[in-house]
Amino acid sequence: MLHNSKGGVIYPPLSPLEEARQLERKAMFSSCLKLGGLLLGYELFKQLLVYVFYGIVASVHGGGFYLLPWDSIPYLKAHQEVVKTTSFSMGVNLSVVLVGSAVMLLTARFVFKIRFGDQLVPKKEHMPQAFKWFPLCLLVNVVFSLIINYIQSYFAAFGFVIPESDFSIQQPSVLALVLQFTYVIIVGPVVEELIFRGLIISVLKPYGKWLAVFFSAFSFGIMHGNIPQAVATFTSALVMGAVAVKCNSIVPTIIIHIINNIFASYFDFSDIIGWPYASEIYMAVQILTMFAGVFVLMVFGWQLLRVQESRYALTLKQRMEAVFLNAGMLAFYGYELYSMLKQIILAN
Repeated sequence: MLHNSKGGVIYPPLSPLEEARQLERKAMFSSCLKLGGLLLGYELFKQLLVYVFYGIVASVHGGGFYLLPWDSIPYLKAHQEVVKTTSFSMGVNLSVVLVGSAVMLLTARFVFKIRFGDQLVPKKEHMPQAFKWFPLCLLVNVVFSLIINYIQSYFAAFGFVIPESDFSIQQPSVLALVLQFTYVIIVGPVVEELIFRGLIISVLKPYGKWLAVFFSAFSFGIMHGNIPQAVATFTSALVMGAVAVKCNSIVPTIIIHIINNIFASYFDFSDIIGWPYASEIYMAVQILTMFAGVFVLMVFGWQLLRVQESRYALTLKQRMEAVFLNAGMLAFYGYELYSMLKQIILAN
């Protein structure tokens, strides 16, 4: 270490590599802090909107002033005939997700200047790409869902419950069917792709395409709030993220997501409507699609792995740590894991 004539410390100049690493680390810190803040803010704002929805429903149903949570929640608990319906739960989900995502995406675009509109421009090859890769997504989803179901059964034998979401239609009605279809088949897939493939990959892709795919899939998985869905969606999201990067667009993944949710909610609708041979039709289509998934994996799977990465100053390990250990991302992951743990504790 050198000192100048006044006793000050003179540090040796940084090497070009170290200087590049510092700049890259600084850029990643800023990007990930914004991203984590947006994701956490979205989750917290959705929770606030839930209470707003409760207050509106309680006030309309009770004909009084129940807008505050300590008034609306006791009222709704005392009127379970309102709460335990698909119309209510889907109405909550639809309202909260539409308003919450609109505020989040507008904030990302106009406050943080994050652009990903180019990923929404449809092209003629997007539809064929979606139908090409959907069988692989379904295959991965089904295989890991079966593994998780086995693990759930194993723990259940010892009295330990691993909870999961229930989207079955309660007290069916035309309104319930319309709301569930709108949320599960249309709004949910579009919003989730905008956030978890569009926003996250756009922010993280400058620091590595595979890094962006991994963290978008991980965030998408834990966002579901329960272990069974988290594992299955994480694995299929790896495929969808790779498709989004390969096509430089989320249009194919929106289509894949919609088809996937149609499969996932098929029995919810077929049981209510009373379709003849619904089980036989579903099993036949699923088996054929899974065979197609194996074919796509064996013949075309290598295409998803052929991603041209740029050269980075930081190593992959350093870039992974820079994302995972960022305060904003840690806050978001901590919130989601806390919510997941809370559900497990309540279920047991």
